[in-house]
Amino acid sequence: DYEIILADSHQGKERVRVFRQLSGGEQMTAALAVRLALLGQLSGVNLGFFDEPTTNLDSQRRDNLAQIIPKITQGFDQLFVISHDDSFDAMTDNVIELKKDSGQGTKCSKV
Repeated sequence: DYEIILADSHQGKERVRVFRQLSGGEQMTAALAVRLALLGQLSGVNLGFFDEPTTNLDSQRRDNLAQIIPKITQGFDQLFVISHDDSFDAMTDNVIELKKDSGQGTKCSKV
């Protein structure tokens, strides 16, 4: 029953767009912003899970997200990021890599 509405300035004119009008990357960015705001306001757990947060993001937005997440989750005791790209490798304490081997199944290794 809630809608995300983005108001910004584009080519000198104010524009207002609803969630379905946003690009895939803009939708992911807006959804992450809402999740982080809700976690910060409503949860005392101090634990975060982000499953594929870089989906539909271009490389610049992936890099920006990887730089900002540690800053906005400073109060978290633990943060888990599940991702197919390496954008978060530099900011993590532990990286666990899963590789699927058709002959031997899934292999797990700590990087």
